This record gives sequence, structure tokens and C-alpha cells, in this order.
Amino acid sequence: MHNYETLKRSHGRRVPQTVDEPIMIMDFWELQDAFIAIAVILVFGILFYSWGLMFLLLLLTLWAGPAIRKKYNKGVFLHAPYRYLKMSLPGLMNPKGRTRFSD
Repeated sequence: MHNYETLKRSHGRRVPQTVDEPIMIMDFWELQDAFIAIAVILVFGILFYSWGLMFLLLLLTLWAGPAIRKKYNKGVFLHAPYRYLKMSLPGLMNPKGRTRFSD
């Protein structure tokens, strides 16, 4: 059996318990993008057999989504529709009244 303690001390780095950055695939896509792309292929490529819609959604998921996310803040897909479409979702996160807690 090999002992890797010296290699671990000289070349290793400690990893905290929490992950503060998303898991990346090929330094461009997040793991979330890969799972969404697999779901798009499953639903629109296999179940509904709609190749045109599948390729359009894959293009949006794997090309436009990461480009928009790279340019703007992380919550752009969650907060932008509420801000630009003047949507109101009263509840725990955004109670009705004068004080706005989101956006």
C-alpha cells in the first residue's frame, strides 16, 4: 500500500465543507445547465420527438443562458421578470405593502 501523506502535504489543498462556487463543466457551463439540457433532450427529443424545438431550447440553455448569466448578476433569471413585467407575487418573500423586499 502506498502512503500519499507527503504528496498530500506538498501538492494538496484544503477544501472547505461548503461549496461557494457552482460546479463547472468545461469552465463554461454550470452543472445546472447540463441537467437542464439533459431534461430538454429527454422531453423534446425522445418523448415529443420535436427536433426543432429541442435544438432551439438547447441553444437557449447551453449558449444564451451562460452568456447572460456571465454578463449580469446571478439572480437575473429570477428577478428580471418581476421587475420588467411589473409582476407582484405577495407572500413570504415579498409581502404586500409599501416596503419592497425583492428587486
